[in-house]
Parts: sequence; structure tokens; C-alpha cells
Amino acid sequence: MPSVEYSTCDLMGLLDWKAGIDELREKIPMMGVDLESIDDVKVSVEIFPNRPDMLSIEGFARSLKGFLGVNMGLVNYAVADSDVKLVVEDSVKDIRPAVTAALAEEVVLDNNTVKSVMDMQEKLHLTHGRNRAKVAIGVHDLDKVSPPFTYKAVKPKDISFVPLDMGKKMDLSQILRKHPKGLEFANLLEGKDKYPVFLDSIGEVLSFPPIINGELTKL
Repeated sequence: MPSVEYSTCDLMGLLDWKAGIDELREKIPMMGVDLESIDDVKVSVEIFPNRPDMLSIEGFARSLKGFLGVNMGLVNYAVADSDVKLVVEDSVKDIRPAVTAALAEEVVLDNNTVKSVMDMQEKLHLTHGRNRAKVAIGVHDLDKVSPPFTYKAVKPKDISFVPLDMGKKMDLSQILRKHPKGLEFANLLEGKDKYPVFLDSIGEVLSFPPIINGELTKL
């Protein structure tokens, strides 16, 4: 089971519940999680695999609010079909064939929110994603690219882009040899003569999954 830490101050703010540390120490284990420690600075808990929503502080606070009776029921989100299209080519069939995408609009993201999203993304990679072998998640700034998008497989030297935190263009084979994430996850594409990429309508690279996103769409 993954262990996660939350800021006690942030958790109390999200709960909107006038309670002290002692009350939280009593209530949290009743939710079916293992409370490792709690103090004025941080809360540390172990999360069961069937509750990935609790891997983020927002999801944990939402569940705790329901348990405490502060705010009952599920949050309702408006979901509809989008005009933005993603074309999946047959070339990825024998590499990483499964893909899904969603467009989130009218969302306010500050630095703390982005960090929380990235933290949860990495926790999902490590747990349910089996260290990206089963699942890899990417978040992109839609304003910087031009739909429709294409998910396809290409030869390693046929495409180059600026990967996150590198500052220069690299082709896919260079990324696997030189980028920290490429070195870490190159084994996931071992034996493949083509690699998967997400492209926009003018050929800009959003991502080279499951390795690294492009700097272009960084939040």
C-alpha cells in the first residue's frame, strides 16, 4: 500500500470542519486507512489500492468530509462530448495500443494545484500504473497546440522535440539514452523498432509516452 503525506494545514482548510488534531487522529482510521502519524505539520497515511482517489489531498479531504457528514454525496461534474478529436493509428497496436483523453475547461490552476496534480499522477504511475508499464498519464496546456491530435508510432530518429527540462531538441533514441526519464523507463520500449508519440495537427510533439512530455505543453 502506498504511503502519502498531506499538509495538515491544507487538509484542515479543505475540510471546512472545525476540529483539532486529536479528533482527526480518532476519525481517520475509521475510514479504512492506516494513519501512520499526524501533527501540526503533516498527516501521513497508508492508502489501500481500491481507493486511488485518496492519493491526492483533495480526494482524501472529499472522502473525509463525506465520512464526517460535512458534505455528503458525490461531486457532480459536467461531462460532454468534445469537438477536439484524437486519432489513434494502427501503428501503435503492438506497442502501447490503449489510450484515452479528456479536455478539462474552465479550471483554475495555481502552482499548488499543479503540484498536487503532478504528485497524484506520479503516485498513480507507481501503483496502479506499475511504474508506467501499464499506465502513463500526461497533462498538457491545450492553448499551446493545435488539434486534432494523432497518436502514432514513428521510427526513433524521425521525430525530435524539446523534452521537459532539457532545453534542446532530441530525437526519441537520444531521449532514451540521455534524458533522466529516458534512462529510467527505456526498458518499457525495449525491442520496439518504433515508438509512440502524440502529435498535434502541425506536427508538434505533445508527448513521447510512457517516457516524457514535451516542454511545449508544460503547465
